[in-house]
Amino acid sequence: MIAPRWWFDLRQYRKRLEHYSDEELVDVYFHIHPVRYREHYLCVLAELRRRGIRPEIAERPLPGVRWWLSQWLSACGWLRRSRLRYGVAFALGGFGIAWLSALLALLPLMALIALTGVFGRALALFYLLYAGFAFGVGVLAAWHAGVRGLAFPLAILGSGNALLIFVRSRLFEQLWQALLEPL
Repeated sequence: MIAPRWWFDLRQYRKRLEHYSDEELVDVYFHIHPVRYREHYLCVLAELRRRGIRPEIAERPLPGVRWWLSQWLSACGWLRRSRLRYGVAFALGGFGIAWLSALLALLPLMALIALTGVFGRALALFYLLYAGFAFGVGVLAAWHAGVRGLAFPLAILGSGNALLIFVRSRLFEQLWQALLEPL
């Protein structure tokens, strides 16, 4: 026999569910396959309704979004208690995400300039355009992390800060010299 006899008789299954504790019933609810075992799932739902139990389901702000900054921060209990701490952490998190992703987007450019140098104006112009692209990558990463409102300008500053690190380096000087050299 594949399953016990009580599994095939729904009346016996319902009676068995009545003897489960609330935690066991919620566990069955989360682990039963609602399509494959539809009748059993409906029995579990009926028993949950009879007891007045509503299982808590984790929130997903947007389908397909794997990381959402506000969700991460609200998981920290000490941040939820104070709006000021939460706001500061949210703004700094947006700044950090934008800064780090823009810097990571600039790293290949910096490595390329350091290893090969800059040959000609066209390549220097392309490198400058790529630096602008890296700035946009940082801002877009913060936007996709859910940074909105008053924290978004700080995220733009974070991406700009990463770009400023590149501009203040010797590598940018090489780039600028290649742009300004006479034909």
